[in-house]
Amino acid sequence: MNKLLKRITAGMLLSASASYGQIEINENLSITGFLDMSGTIADQGDVDDSTFDLDQMELDFIFSFDEITAQVDIDYQRDGINELDLEQAFITYDLGNGTSISAGKFLSYMGWETAEPTGLYQYSYAYGDTIPGYHNGVSVDYSDDWGSFGLAIVDSVYDDDGSLGGLTDDYEMGVEAKLVLTPYDGLTVFLGWANDAADNDVVGLDDRDLINLWTSYEVGIHTFAIEYNDFSTGEFDIEQWLAMWSAAVADSGTFTARISNDSRSFLGVDVAEVDKYTAAYIHTVTDNLALVFEVSTSDIDGADNLKEFAVEALFTF
Repeated sequence: MNKLLKRITAGMLLSASASYGQIEINENLSITGFLDMSGTIADQGDVDDSTFDLDQMELDFIFSFDEITAQVDIDYQRDGINELDLEQAFITYDLGNGTSISAGKFLSYMGWETAEPTGLYQYSYAYGDTIPGYHNGVSVDYSDDWGSFGLAIVDSVYDDDGSLGGLTDDYEMGVEAKLVLTPYDGLTVFLGWANDAADNDVVGLDDRDLINLWTSYEVGIHTFAIEYNDFSTGEFDIEQWLAMWSAAVADSGTFTARISNDSRSFLGVDVAEVDKYTAAYIHTVTDNLALVFEVSTSDIDGADNLKEFAVEALFTF
C-alpha cells in the first residue's frame, strides 16, 4: 500500500514505509517498529463508551542480501482473533530494470488509507470492511518514471487461510492488480481491481469484486486526496468515497479534515448509509513520538449520530 508520497514536516514521523527509523543490527538485518496507544470517548444517543488501551505493537525485521530482500512483521493487537500474529513474512527478488517478484504473506495493494497507524493522517479509518488486508501469494511488480504496475495471485483477497480451494475454503483464489500513474511531481493516480473466485460447489456463494480508485496531490504544505470504492458480491453492493485535505502547521504539526460516505444496497434497494466527518491534528513531540487528536461525527441512516473523540500516542523506532 505504498502511497508513493514523501512525508513533509510533521508528517515525516508518520511514514507508511517500514524503512523509517531502522535500527541496523548488521549489514543484513535491520529492525523497525512502533507502539500505538489511545484513549477514546464515544457518544451515541443514550449510550456512552470510553476506552484506554495499548492498541498495537509491531516489530519489523528487514533482511537484505544483494538482489534478495525479506521482511517479517510480528504484530500484537488487543482483542484480535490472534493477539500475537505473524502479520507479514515475504521475500522479494529484484530482477533488475524496475521489476521484482515477491512471495509469502504480504499486504494488499488496495486502499488510500494505510493498514498501519504510522501511515494515517488521522486516528480513525473512513471505512474498513471492503479494503483487503494481508494474504498469501505471489506478486510481480514493475516501476519506472511514469509510475508502476503490479499483479498478485493470492489464496484469497480477503482471507489469509493459505488455501486455493478445498472442503474448508469457500473461495478458491484471488487476484489483485494495480496501475499507479505519476504524470507529474506531486500527483499520484491509483487504479486497482481485486477479485475473489467463489467455489462453484458452494450454493449461494458469489465472487467478491472490488474496484479501488484514488488520487492524491501534494503542493507546498498541502495534501489533497479523493477515493472511490465499488464492492460487490452477488446481489449485495457497497459504494464508498472519501475526500481529504491535510496541511502542515508550523514546524511540528499537521491538520487534516476528511469527509467520507459508506452506502450499502441489496437487490438495488438502499439498506444502510453512513456519512462521517473527521478533523484531526498530529503533533510531533520528538523524532520518535507523535500525538494524534481527533474528533469525528457519523450520521447513520436510521440511528442516532455517533460522536467520537480520540487521543493517540504513537512511538516509532
